[in-house]
Amino acid sequence: MEELTDVEAVKEMLNTKWDDEFHVAPLRDFTSVELFAGAGGLALGMHLAGFRHILLNEIDPMACQTLKRNHPEWNVLEGDIHQVDFTPLQGKVDFLSGGFPCQAFSYAGKKGGLNDTRGTLFFELARAVREIQPKVFMGENVKGLLSHENGRTLGVIRNAVKELGYTLVEPRVLKAIMYQVPQKRERLILIAIRNDIYEQGFRFRWPDPYRRVMTLRDAFFSGDLFDNDVPKSQGQTYPAKKARVMAMVPEGGDWRDLPIEEQKEYMGGSFYLGGGKTGMARRLSMDEPSLTLTCAPAQKQTERCHPTETRPLTVREYARIQTFPDYWEFEGNISDQYKQIGNAVPVNLAFAIGRSLIRLFNDIDAQNPEESQFENANTTAHEMLPPKLFELDLFDMHERYPKDINIVKNPFSRKKQKDNNSLDDSKNVLVCLVPDKYIVPYTTQNARVYFSGKKFPSTVKLNKLYYFMPYIKGKGIRDLYQIKVARVGTKHEFVKEAEENDFRLVFEIQFVKQLFDDYKPIKLTIWRTYTDTNLRAILAT
Repeated sequence: MEELTDVEAVKEMLNTKWDDEFHVAPLRDFTSVELFAGAGGLALGMHLAGFRHILLNEIDPMACQTLKRNHPEWNVLEGDIHQVDFTPLQGKVDFLSGGFPCQAFSYAGKKGGLNDTRGTLFFELARAVREIQPKVFMGENVKGLLSHENGRTLGVIRNAVKELGYTLVEPRVLKAIMYQVPQKRERLILIAIRNDIYEQGFRFRWPDPYRRVMTLRDAFFSGDLFDNDVPKSQGQTYPAKKARVMAMVPEGGDWRDLPIEEQKEYMGGSFYLGGGKTGMARRLSMDEPSLTLTCAPAQKQTERCHPTETRPLTVREYARIQTFPDYWEFEGNISDQYKQIGNAVPVNLAFAIGRSLIRLFNDIDAQNPEESQFENANTTAHEMLPPKLFELDLFDMHERYPKDINIVKNPFSRKKQKDNNSLDDSKNVLVCLVPDKYIVPYTTQNARVYFSGKKFPSTVKLNKLYYFMPYIKGKGIRDLYQIKVARVGTKHEFVKEAEENDFRLVFEIQFVKQLFDDYKPIKLTIWRTYTDTNLRAILAT
């Protein structure tokens, strides 16, 4: 790497601030709406960054079922966007996003603005922006939009954004391989800031790249990207004739590596045409990123054969290349699942963009602080507090509610479990890193309380938590506890030399069961200190 510092991408990786950006956390719940949500690649990345989705719209029924299955609390609106009225959300949403399909635009108008996008799905995205008036919105599309119609399409979009009252950040094509994604996928990202905010001097800063390029080996095996090897799953198979041909293609090769007679037979008339046609009979390489995934892994023009086995990639391999976590399940038949995954934005790419957006919203909020407009003034303190638990806000919460210190009482805590095997794997579980100096009660399964660090992520919904698992550094997770109460407390309660006003989040817990014979590794995703998931996903590790 050091010998290639004249290469701009290498220079960026060597000087990256990825680790600093990874720890960006929202100052409050920033609300968001996502259009054309698909199977949730963009939505999940934004959720991990800290956005609170209040509406996701998608027309594909199977994709909607996927979203609902993995995040039942998300408000998924299935249906045609043309029929959606967004006006009730006006002024109540911080951020709007959508990967709009790019159809042909009209250039009949003299100004080439919003009116010339009528009949396209970008117009529906623009209509949502006009009706909602978010502080920032983002559009996502294929790289080809930059040069579509010799740049006239992008020019129309620029003018439309200006008509809406927003300033467009100079569009950029982001390469997924730069953002911890093992895939050569490129996406055009359009980000626009509302003029009244832009005029105050707020600017968006693009995310820094990861320190190296991920490969299929990272995707399929335990390592920096995943904590375990790719699980087995269903996948398409080759017919015997095609399998015979693909077996002759070496790792990283394509049809040109076949014997000449085999080339002619397999390629047919295409053999005599120009162009490399490198997607045909293509076998991927384990030590390179994948080619861009399509909606099916065995299409003749865009073959995606496994590097070392003669078969198409499986559903879970497809999902890992898009950096979906293993617990993310896809609905529908196998073709539906491939299509959903192939159309998705890579989760880690969305996560990186999301953190940069959260950084922008933090800057805006620090100068113009405001509460989420989705809080109901008539709700009780118990209902209202969980969404207000943000980084460095615990002291403020104690000031506001000194007599109502319990944030969440587990509604199931009074029910006695008949035995340790009666676990509800649908319930949410919070995995928390335990510092070495406080580790003994957890290793002996006698812990009664856990207190957080000074920072606690706003993406964790306390009113949905039921289980708790301590994470032992260098080992992983093993023991399952039940959360009896989550409350605001102080470190002084447990460490006498600590300051009396050092407020922390406190979980009162009770040991339930040792889930594994030995500790199991798990990736801590939120600031590398917490993981908020469900018990089903934990049991699947």
